[in-house]
Amino acid sequence: MIEIFELNIIKRAFIVVSLIAPLAPLFGIFLILRRYAFFADTLAHVGFLALALSVFFGLNSLLLLIVLSIIVSLSVEQLRSKGKLPAEGSLSFFLYSGVALSVLFITFSGKTGSVMSILFGSLSTVTKEDVYLILIGAIFCFVFLIKYHKKMLNLCIDEELAHSSGINLSNLKVIFALTVAVSISISIKTMGALLIGSLMIIPPLSAMQITKSLRTTTILSVIYSILSSYAGIFLSYYSGIPLGASISVILIGVFIFSFILKLFR
Repeated sequence: MIEIFELNIIKRAFIVVSLIAPLAPLFGIFLILRRYAFFADTLAHVGFLALALSVFFGLNSLLLLIVLSIIVSLSVEQLRSKGKLPAEGSLSFFLYSGVALSVLFITFSGKTGSVMSILFGSLSTVTKEDVYLILIGAIFCFVFLIKYHKKMLNLCIDEELAHSSGINLSNLKVIFALTVAVSISISIKTMGALLIGSLMIIPPLSAMQITKSLRTTTILSVIYSILSSYAGIFLSYYSGIPLGASISVILIGVFIFSFILKLFR
């Protein structure tokens, strides 16, 4: 058991997980309250495209992932706010476009063996340089949450009331979309493009089964996320299951446990 902590990839995995595990469910709560959980899946599939482009062109995958996710998230928010496309329509367009173009670039790159790690995460794909970028991105996201969490709650609960209270909704939505893009980008290499949504959505849903206030839901969802992520590292290392899948399986178990506990209560 102790020798696992002597490996550099495990050390990096624990550092990265310690940054993204508490961050993901915090944004997941806002996405659920806004009925916008599909947004996370769309950006995840755009992340799939970014990783495919990095394989094809040999670029820094995390930096490209952050840039492309920001561009798409801002585009979706602008199309939604100006009413040029329905929210679901714009999200679906970018989601399916991301998947189709990803398959195209990965096929022509000839490196189809990297698909598993892109889709489901990996312990070995996070480099030392990635850790620094993830740290910067996590700090940016935490600063946003500290500064804007009250305004975001007002926006999620009642948009008209938030507007009447003097909140600049347009700017807030853009900043939120930008920050969600960053939070998903820094998590994809660990969780994988298909499973990052599970880390954002399942912990809050699990916590909501047994809590009655937003504060306790937030605290419990972060605890669920951190413990499941740490356990997922061990499961992935000893079983060979991709890291994102390992964490997601544990999160599913946590949700089932919380749901059963709710029934008995």
